Amino acid sequence: MKKLLLSIALFGSFLGNAQILTQDFQGTDWPPTGWTTETNVASRPWGFTTTIFNATGQATFNITGGKSAAIGWIAQDQDAHLTSPDFNLYGYSDATLTFNAKLGYEYMVNPFPNGNLFVEISTNQGISYTSVWVEEDYGTFTDYETLAITIDLTPYVGIDTVRVRFHYVGNDADSLSIDDISVTGTLGVNEVLSSSFTTFPNPADDIITLTNSNNASVESISIADINGRTVKTLDFNNVEQVQVNVADLSSGVYFMNINTTAGKAVKKFIKN
Repeated sequence: MKKLLLSIALFGSFLGNAQILTQDFQGTDWPPTGWTTETNVASRPWGFTTTIFNATGQATFNITGGKSAAIGWIAQDQDAHLTSPDFNLYGYSDATLTFNAKLGYEYMVNPFPNGNLFVEISTNQGISYTSVWVEEDYGTFTDYETLAITIDLTPYVGIDTVRVRFHYVGNDADSLSIDDISVTGTLGVNEVLSSSFTTFPNPADDIITLTNSNNASVESISIADINGRTVKTLDFNNVEQVQVNVADLSSGVYFMNINTTAGKAVKKFIKN
């Protein structure tokens, strides 16, 4: 009985909702631990609302608690970003980024689209970024109302090095603030099940054979590249061993997301 309870506990520890990243900007250090910031205009950095604005601006742009993260506008080209530490989405079946924002619709969207707030994702430690949201995606809103933003990060599950960047670009645009940043996910990958699968050869040139030692039947497989993009999907009729043709994939690192009758598993492989 004790062994059975332990097995259930171990299996359950890989399932359920989890808090992956959170930041409320209520600490004393800027930037917060693990976060980084850059700007091309020294007088307009990202910072706490308490240091970026006077009392009037603080009242306008503060979102939650005593302060939020913010950047002020200027009538010249601006390019500044606030970047999170890396976080791990390996072992999750889905993931979601949420945050709150305040910005001016008039000077950021319409009728004077002088700036943009982009949310960007990197999976290669900041070498490159992919935009996943810009304020125009929200639709019409009132100047400086609190916007509750939700972004689906599920395309990036299975990747162990993910970071999010809040990228402000503008010229005579508007100030803005962000707060209450949270990344959550559902732990849907069974690590014990994943360890039972074997891929060979790995690295591979054309055909990868996937076998497992616990006789779990494979229902489908999706393959994602290092940037989280799904590049191949395959359906199977509950088979225990499959062969996957990867000859058409470019050289690089990939993640094989395996749906089985026993749960979800992930295997990493390299294409020569």
